Amino acid sequence: MTDAGLPAGVVNMVFGRGATAGEALVLHPKVPAVSFTGSTLIGSRIQALTAPMVKKLSLELGGKNATLVFSDCDLPAAVETCVRSSFTNQGEICLCTSRIFVERSVYNEFLRQFLEETAKWKVGDRRDPATKLGAVVSAEHRQKILSYIESAPASGGRILCGQTLTDAAKLPPDLASGFFVLPTVIVGAEADSDGGLSDEAPCMRDEIFGPVTCIVPFDDEAEAIKRANSVKYGLCATLFSRDASRIMRVCRQLQVGTVWSNCWLVRDLNMPFGGCKQSGIGREGAHDSLEFYTEVKTVCLRF
Repeated sequence: MTDAGLPAGVVNMVFGRGATAGEALVLHPKVPAVSFTGSTLIGSRIQALTAPMVKKLSLELGGKNATLVFSDCDLPAAVETCVRSSFTNQGEICLCTSRIFVERSVYNEFLRQFLEETAKWKVGDRRDPATKLGAVVSAEHRQKILSYIESAPASGGRILCGQTLTDAAKLPPDLASGFFVLPTVIVGAEADSDGGLSDEAPCMRDEIFGPVTCIVPFDDEAEAIKRANSVKYGLCATLFSRDASRIMRVCRQLQVGTVWSNCWLVRDLNMPFGGCKQSGIGREGAHDSLEFYTEVKTVCLRF
């Protein structure tokens, strides 16, 4: 900040817990605006706390991001990107994919390739260059992730790979006591299930924020769009197709702030970024950020 030429005191780092330091900052009468990135739960708490003071808010919150894979896509490229979007940084990125809808005619082949690619992702010490997934942020968060995985069978899910008793043995003994979660894939309980997992299943509905993804088939474009939009979140979505008309048609109907087509996590910080529905309020990036951190003033002069 000093190298950028900002005067001392313009930017201040305040460390502490959200319930103490965070709330004190949010509630302080001399703080006119709050920009927050985090969970929808905490975002709604900030909104409630600041409402009586009518503070300006920018909230970048949770997501339950969907990917739509159409049969005309480049399937190997779609698989590689979907594995990466599901498990990068242990799934602890708000933009990670956690629901993958695959057109039924290519569903089985997609699933086969996805599991094959997932098996290549090594879990372990981040200091090892070969490691793809490290530990999740805390023991508490690890337990939350595991609770969603363990409850999946009760809501019609079937765990194909990942954090099961058998797969847990794949972790080296020196990692057994760490906060590690293996990349986990959940599908419908029945191999010939018409719709796979229900949209009401917790693993399909809630933000898990871990290396867990659900893969389900769909029969037509309208169904895929409806299911992608069925959650309370609207942060981002990804779709794979070679049909430019379909891409634009689907993009217009997805209730999200960002859509990637045949790619993922392509960012230009000059472009607006933010979510719809319970994924946030406002947009960040270049002009949008400038508008948030400044005030527009109208001055009328008469000479």
